[in-house]
Amino acid sequence: MNVVLNSELEQLIQSELDTGKYENVEAVLREALKLLSERNSRRIIARKVKDLFDKTQALPGVQEITEEEIAAEIEAYRRGE
Repeated sequence: MNVVLNSELEQLIQSELDTGKYENVEAVLREALKLLSERNSRRIIARKVKDLFDKTQALPGVQEITEEEIAAEIEAYRRGE
């Protein structure tokens, strides 16, 4: 596969190569595509969690919980609280 990059992307790839972390252009692109795939996976999971939250909130007798409260609980969990 041949890909044509604009100068901005070429400079970005070259700056990554200059760090010494990557051996070649393919390694930089492999890492970039891996991160893109992970980001897309997180978005899918986030959407599923949001859908589940919405369904849960629609159940009779379930207390309304704001998204801010959920975010605070997640952050507390991440801090080990």
